[in-house]
Amino acid sequence: MFYPNEEEKRNKLEDIKKGLYSRENKTFSQKKRHLLSSRVVEANTDWSGEDLKKESDFKVPYKKIFLIAIAFFVFAIGFASYKFFISGNMISGDNVDILIRGPVSIAGGEELPLDVEVKNKNNVDLKVVDLKIQYPDGTRNTSDLSVPLIRYSELLGDINTGKSVKRLLKSVLFGEENVKKDIKFTVEYRVPGSNAIFYKEKIYSVLINSSPINLKVLGVGEISANQQTEFVLEIESNSLSMIKNLILKVDYPFGFDYISASPKPFSVDNSVWNIGDLEPGAKRTIKISGSVNGQDGEERVFRFTVGTPDKLDEKTINTAFSVYTANVLIKKPFLGVNLFINGDSAKEVVVTSGSKINAGVVWQNNLVSNIYDVAIKVKLSGPVLNKSSIRVENGFYNSVDNTITFDKQKDKTFASVSPGYEGENGFTFSIFGPESQVGSSINNPEILMDISVMGNRVQGGGVSQDLLYSSSKKIKVASVLKLYSRGFRTIGPFENSGPMPPKAEQESTYTITWSATNLLNDVNNAKVSAILPSYIKWNNLTSPSIEKIEFNPSNSEVTWNIGGIKAGTGSIYYPRDVSFSISFTPSLSQVGTSPEIVGQATITGTDSFTGVEVGEVRTFVNTQLTSDPAYSNGYGTVGN
Repeated sequence: MFYPNEEEKRNKLEDIKKGLYSRENKTFSQKKRHLLSSRVVEANTDWSGEDLKKESDFKVPYKKIFLIAIAFFVFAIGFASYKFFISGNMISGDNVDILIRGPVSIAGGEELPLDVEVKNKNNVDLKVVDLKIQYPDGTRNTSDLSVPLIRYSELLGDINTGKSVKRLLKSVLFGEENVKKDIKFTVEYRVPGSNAIFYKEKIYSVLINSSPINLKVLGVGEISANQQTEFVLEIESNSLSMIKNLILKVDYPFGFDYISASPKPFSVDNSVWNIGDLEPGAKRTIKISGSVNGQDGEERVFRFTVGTPDKLDEKTINTAFSVYTANVLIKKPFLGVNLFINGDSAKEVVVTSGSKINAGVVWQNNLVSNIYDVAIKVKLSGPVLNKSSIRVENGFYNSVDNTITFDKQKDKTFASVSPGYEGENGFTFSIFGPESQVGSSINNPEILMDISVMGNRVQGGGVSQDLLYSSSKKIKVASVLKLYSRGFRTIGPFENSGPMPPKAEQESTYTITWSATNLLNDVNNAKVSAILPSYIKWNNLTSPSIEKIEFNPSNSEVTWNIGGIKAGTGSIYYPRDVSFSISFTPSLSQVGTSPEIVGQATITGTDSFTGVEVGEVRTFVNTQLTSDPAYSNGYGTVGN
């Protein structure tokens, strides 16, 4: 309704209010009023679940209808998305197949052919497909078995939907027999309109059913404690092609003492051999001698491994082709024998040339019964053995075969040795001195001592003797490394000056010459050193220039680093010489004396054969130059 002005509007509102609140308002007063009923109705106090259910039946479930509608809507959207994206344009890795066809087992060293197929079952193309392969250790290139095959990668390009790409891949697997090798295949790819890289992986396993190398170890089983035992290893190629650069690694058990081997190992610990290249069917034989210390009934485990070396450490096997484990049971010998050399029971003893050897044979019956007709034999061999010096106590030495025998003919004790009985027999001999080696070609001199014990465990005539014990010992002779220290005035590589005999407070120069010789074995890290007195000056002149000689002014020490010296230096070959120049200005307090001009010189080096340090100390050099051809009495006495 429209009101022309505000005042008329307010008047109208006032009239409405009066009508609403007036007692005389006929609108309300004229309506018929009804009085409340006086009937009493009892309310039911039992609100059971049945009543509630009946009442709820009259309600409409709007909430449930709403939730069902929402669920239906979400399902419709999900189904539409699946049909549009996954069934349409999205890529699934499950639809990228890597199919590999090849043998599940193969002989080690044989060629392994694998047919590899990459198949695209997606509805879109695969772009820039790259095939990558990770090969296990011991895999080699088929064109050159010396080249390890670690990884392979090939770009396959694009693979359209429903298409596939096939490749024939070849390799050669090496490894131990009955060992499974896993080859990992990876396919990387992209999809149209995206820079992301997707991948699919698959592992293909191949069992090596036979080793490319046959390794047999003979001479194992039971051995006697402290008795020399020989292991014979036969290494044979099963491969159809050459196997290159093979090595043998032996893991010795605790208590094993290495004695010798043929051929010799190249590692310092005598555990690694260089086998080299093996043609198909080729065989190598290695013999290892040693003894095992232990108690009766103890077991020792030897592990022999043939394979290719690691690039960073040639003494470590990278890929094992064949492994042999030998369990050896230690048995106590029936009659144990120990041979002492100058009181040392070690398997190898080092002595000096020309020395006298005292040998003692200590033996004992380890059985609970008597041993009859015991005979102990020691066979000696070696070019430095002085046969005429051998002396035997209660035994016999036969120079024809260099055998010393202890038996009942010289010692009645050996007729019947009771349980636990212990005895000792001895002999002596000497080694040729260095003077006998001058001009000879003897190198790495040693004396071998082979010991064998025979006896009967049953008494009776005509019973043959059993071999109860055998062992060996080695005596190595260290090289003779010598030094000659001399002073000169009239000869040598330098021209000397100053008065001779020397005069107080006047400078005279001298030439000092050191000569090194080495007779028997090669020597490594040889060095000569000496101290110059405080009144001697170093002239910084040396000859020849190829020799490494230096002077330390802080302690006045002269050092000649010789390095290696061949056996026969000074006899077969010329000595190693070096000369240097010094100056001497005598003091008035030295008048009438022959002062020292070079202190004691010491030569040392490591014997490559025995492993011990050899050398000697030479006396000082004074002004009495007895080696100089112009020397005469009083030549070196300081005058006024």
